[in-house]
Amino acid sequence: MKTLVVAGLSLAFLLVPPTQVAATATSSARSRRARTSLSYHWPIKPFDRQHPVRGAFGDPRTTNVNRPFGWTGPKQIGTHSFHNGIDIAADTGTPVYPVVSGWVKRASEDEIVVRTDDGRSFQYYHLGRARAVRRGRFVVAGRTVLGRIRADHGHVHLAEIDHHVIHNPLDPGHLEPYRDRTRPVASDLYVDDGPLPSPLDGRSVTAHDQLAVAAADPPASRVPGPWLGLPQVPALVEWRLFQGHTHTPWTVAVDFRQTEPPPRDFWHVYGSGTYQNCPVFEHHLYLGTPGRYLFRLKLHLNRLHRGLYRLAVRVADVRGNRSTASWPLEVGG
Repeated sequence: MKTLVVAGLSLAFLLVPPTQVAATATSSARSRRARTSLSYHWPIKPFDRQHPVRGAFGDPRTTNVNRPFGWTGPKQIGTHSFHNGIDIAADTGTPVYPVVSGWVKRASEDEIVVRTDDGRSFQYYHLGRARAVRRGRFVVAGRTVLGRIRADHGHVHLAEIDHHVIHNPLDPGHLEPYRDRTRPVASDLYVDDGPLPSPLDGRSVTAHDQLAVAAADPPASRVPGPWLGLPQVPALVEWRLFQGHTHTPWTVAVDFRQTEPPPRDFWHVYGSGTYQNCPVFEHHLYLGTPGRYLFRLKLHLNRLHRGLYRLAVRVADVRGNRSTASWPLEVGG
């Protein structure tokens, strides 16, 4: 059965008052100013300069070793998870330092976890641990070498956990400095009928379909090696449905700006056919291959009357760069 992804739709077409939008923006600004005390610099030198990020927060992490290329989904054999941090690109052997001072809670050859006095934990993956770094030791931000980036990894994975809640390190007021002037884009609309999605291509949809949108965000800065120019996931995907001169409010399909959904929601967020940059299929690593990110809109087409609509999708990053795309949508029998 075909499934179309559309998010909880109210049958009433509602206008959003401008005052409500302004109030939300003001509240968000105040909240982010309050978080500036949580800011920290980069874990590699120079600490006060932005470094390339090749893996974004919330990126799909999929491994479908035995499947044909592109075959992913809830009914496919494989592993999948949300990326709980960011991958900062750097050369093998680059020393990595704590971003905030604290106590080492875990120390292995691939993972070091530092707990801070303000209730946060920072995870550093893909390091050859420094000999002096062991459980219980106090480490100092920008001074203690935790370890060096291991061969064949080319990055350090940095994750921030605030009181047991995963937090996006690139959320303003956390990892600084960070600038991004690129705009994410929603490019295509699909019927999610797995294991490979079908482009909508102007055909009508039925009440049993689910829709997914393809969207991607160019990297904020040049990423070296096989990840050069490869896309990343946007931090926010929203949709709105128009009919005539009325429309629904914006409905959030996914929001990675601060945190991410629980792992069990992976295939509620991503559509079948989603895979990461440089994916693995049929025991082969497709190095340099761009990922495909399909987001389920969870639009309940069975709640709509037959007729012609227009679907708008808006995508944004953590710095507010955004774009909007739209498609005609014919709902049939």
